[in-house]
Amino acid sequence: MRLVKESMADNRGFVLAMKDGDAICAYGTLVHIVDFETLPDGLLGITIKGASRVQITDVTQQDSDGLWKGDVSFLPEWPASTENAGVLGQALEALFESHPEHAAQYNQTLDIDNLSWVCQRWLEILPLGNQQRQWFMAQSDLDEAKNFISMLLIEENNSPE
Repeated sequence: MRLVKESMADNRGFVLAMKDGDAICAYGTLVHIVDFETLPDGLLGITIKGASRVQITDVTQQDSDGLWKGDVSFLPEWPASTENAGVLGQALEALFESHPEHAAQYNQTLDIDNLSWVCQRWLEILPLGNQQRQWFMAQSDLDEAKNFISMLLIEENNSPE
């Protein structure tokens, strides 16, 4: 509750990060709360929007309520690509059509032609381990993600049904 209150008080957001065992991973995403509601079970539901990749250091957990605190350094956005998302975008669009619950997570128009946006969505939904996700988040551009996702799609199209 303190996390939500502090985030909403000055609209500074908070960092969403994965855990690896008892530790917080080194990379995360600064997010902002865009909506909240009381759920039928009485819990607080929040809708967030990612704003920036960050690197997290000096992480500690508060004794009083278990809230994690750390220092963050903002990482630059992946440079815009002049390359169209092409097959990667088409495959993501087909996935979203088959599984609209994934597309519903984005309260915006789907940017299927934007290669950076498409690669980031694939990395969110692919069943990757923490170390793999962390490695991709640490990259300074989208090249490794694009190559990896392309390889997966090629393998999927060439696999016997």
